[in-house]
Amino acid sequence: MSERIFADVLAVWKHGIDVHDPHEIGTVFAEDALFQGAHPEPTRGRASVVAYYDGQPAGLRVDYAIIDARRSADDVIAGYAAADFTYADGEVARRHVTMVLERHGDRWLVGHYHVSLKPAE
Repeated sequence: MSERIFADVLAVWKHGIDVHDPHEIGTVFAEDALFQGAHPEPTRGRASVVAYYDGQPAGLRVDYAIIDARRSADDVIAGYAAADFTYADGEVARRHVTMVLERHGDRWLVGHYHVSLKPAE
């Protein structure tokens, strides 16, 4: 169940990245989300997430594989995925993405997002 919920959130996130729709991406983030993308400083809030993805280059796409997802409390799921971000020129940035999902009513939203370098294999 936890992995399915995480996969549902990731699917919206991926689609928004693939079609360059930062507002779609924002729909799966909590209003007060803590966000650590590729920039060195974290930001807080859905609007900062939308601004971050709005600043990403056109043609960016992402593919991911879920590594783990587990419920740590009734209303909290921690998810971990490998993500390959592919730029329009073919360059690939391999990363790990951690998301902490929080239940808000009947919706699961990202309350914390962190991206890190994926070690070379």
